Amino acid sequence: MAKGSSAAVAAGVPVAGNDTARAVTYLCAGLFIFSFQDIIVKLLSSTFPVHELVMIRGLIAAPLIFLYVHFDSGFQTLSVKRPWAHLLRSFCMFLSYITFYLALAAIPLTTAVALFFTAPLIITALSIPMLGEHVGWRRWLGVLFGFCGVLVILRPGSDGLQWATLLPVLAAAGYGFSQLLGRRLGAKDSASVMSFYTNITFVYCGAAMALVLGDGAYAEGAEGAMSFLLRAWVVPNGLEMAMIATTGVIATFGFILLTQAYRVGEANKVAPFEYSVMLWASLLSFIFFGTLPDTYTLIGAGMIAASGIYILYRERTNKQSELKGRGPYQTRYAMK
Repeated sequence: MAKGSSAAVAAGVPVAGNDTARAVTYLCAGLFIFSFQDIIVKLLSSTFPVHELVMIRGLIAAPLIFLYVHFDSGFQTLSVKRPWAHLLRSFCMFLSYITFYLALAAIPLTTAVALFFTAPLIITALSIPMLGEHVGWRRWLGVLFGFCGVLVILRPGSDGLQWATLLPVLAAAGYGFSQLLGRRLGAKDSASVMSFYTNITFVYCGAAMALVLGDGAYAEGAEGAMSFLLRAWVVPNGLEMAMIATTGVIATFGFILLTQAYRVGEANKVAPFEYSVMLWASLLSFIFFGTLPDTYTLIGAGMIAASGIYILYRERTNKQSELKGRGPYQTRYAMK
């Protein structure tokens, strides 16, 4: 989001027109591209540690994002007035992505994506203590209905419940917290600048994890998500390095598409189409892994999506939503 548009966004003024059809096209294209990143991470999760993937991806994306800052708002905007707030937001985003990627190593992609879409529900709940917003009883019912969808997917007390299924929900909580910080920061700083600092944080935190865990000293006996976390650093071959590098390119160009989607369309009209990522996740999971979401996941995902769309509708009706015109803070994929 360009620097000059920040004040308009803070005031709730549409930024760059109202071409809903073009905005939805940008959005669906961006989400489709990002779905391949999740596939790549899942494919590599049995060989590499998560900190290695995050660090290398960040290094690949860094120059691309740097160029994007130049053309979006200018290098001078990298000098921010609230660096510690940026650091806190970026670290929450890092924890969110680490936990989501760990989930990919242990549970189906469609389940992880469905559970992560509790983020809008968590954002609604956290907006009360963090932003002082008023949330009416109708939106609370929407939140409650969405979390009932989570219970349908998790099926507490069943033999199929895994602790790893809680990771996407934890990721959504961290993401929701970071997004609310982003709402405050977005009044003064562009989305590209926040993306730049987030990416730098990913690189440094990935490197710190590699220094502590990179020798694999704690990996003995670990399986699934824990193995993905504690595994020793592995030198990638040419194909593997190309796959990791691709995630950095995806992060950059996908982000640009999503930003453009919300620049040319109103957020409350465009945001419901973010749930189309469940279609891409299901299709790609079937193509690459031969798996489809089970009945419980489909029902629960439908409930979560319905509650999220209803909350967006209520925000638009009440004209209380700070997300209007501020698309980059609505999607999981935007602030990488």
